[in-house]
Amino acid sequence: MIPISESVVVRRTPGVTIVLVAACTLVFLYELALPPRALNLFIERWGVHSGLIVAALLGDPRVPRAELITLFTSQFLHGGWLHLIGNMVFLWVFGRPVEDHVGHVRYLLLYLLGGAGAGIAQSFVSLGEPNVAAIGASGAIATVLGTYLVLFPGAWVTALVPIFFFFWTFDVPAVLMLAFWFIGQFFTGIASISNAAAAGNVAVWAHVAGFLIGVAIGLVLPRGSAPGRAGPVVRRADGPGPARLVASIADLCALILGARIVLLFLGVRPGFGLLGPLARLAYDVTEPFVRPFAELIPTLLLVGRPLDLPAIVLLVLIYALAGWLAGLVGGGRPRPAY
Repeated sequence: MIPISESVVVRRTPGVTIVLVAACTLVFLYELALPPRALNLFIERWGVHSGLIVAALLGDPRVPRAELITLFTSQFLHGGWLHLIGNMVFLWVFGRPVEDHVGHVRYLLLYLLGGAGAGIAQSFVSLGEPNVAAIGASGAIATVLGTYLVLFPGAWVTALVPIFFFFWTFDVPAVLMLAFWFIGQFFTGIASISNAAAAGNVAVWAHVAGFLIGVAIGLVLPRGSAPGRAGPVVRRADGPGPARLVASIADLCALILGARIVLLFLGVRPGFGLLGPLARLAYDVTEPFVRPFAELIPTLLLVGRPLDLPAIVLLVLIYALAGWLAGLVGGGRPRPAY
C-alpha cells in the first residue's frame, strides 16, 4: 500500500519536511551527475559501514569518531528513483502532521537522531556481514511513522493499492496500515537472521529500530496543543475516513460487476481469447453474490444479447447500502484525530 494522503489537519507550513525532501532530491540529482567510479566512491565515503560504526562507538583507536557523521549523511543518499520516491512519499504524508504537532526544531531532531539510532541498530545486527555501505532515509522516516502512530491513533490514510489491472485508492485507519508495515518489517528481519529468507538489500532492522524509537518519542512527548498551535488535533472534514472507505469498496464492487455485465453482453467466454482470463476472473468473483438474485430475477435479452439483470440489481443495491453506511459513519463534522 502506498500512502497518498492522511486525515490530520496541518495548520502550519511544514518547512522542515519541505527542506528534507528538497535536500534528498538535490543530493540524488548530484549522484546521477557523477561518473560511475566517482559515484561509488561518494557512496562509500558517506554511507554507513556497520563495522566502522560499531568500532567507532566502542572506541577502537583505529577508527576516528568522525566516522559517526555517516549516520547522518547516509540519510540523504538514495540508491535509485524508486528508493527516493518511496521514501519521500512516506515522509511527505506522515511528516507534515508530526512536524505541525511537535514543532520544527523538535521534528528535525527527531528525524535526524531517530535515523542515526536506526543506523546504529542496523550496524550491530549486520556486523560480520559483507561491509556494504548502507544509505537511505528509511530509518529516519520510520521514526516519523512511529511517532505519528502514537500521536494520531485515530487518523486515517488514503492508500494506493494495485487490484487486478488497476490502481485503486482505499481509506484505511493509519494504525492498521502502520501496524502491518511494522509487522512486515519485523518478520522480514527475523527471517533474514534465521536464513529462512533473505531481506535483499533492504536494511529492515533500521526500519524496525527507527519505528520503535519513534514510538518511544511519541510516548514521552507532552499531550495537548503543540507549541505555536492552538486547539485540538482534528480530522479534515474532506480527508480520508470511514465514509470514503465505504465508497471505495462500493466502487470496486461496481467495477467488477460492471465488467461481468459488459463481458456477458459481448458474449466473452471464460478462458477464451484476449478477454477470456478477465471474464473468468469477473465471473468467478461475482457468481456467488449474483446467483441468489438470478434465482429470483431472469436474465433479459437486449438486441439478441444477454443483459445480466440480476447483476444490475445487485449493483444498485450495493450503492444504496453504501450510501446509507457512508452517511451513518461519516458524521459530517471534523473529529478528533487522537
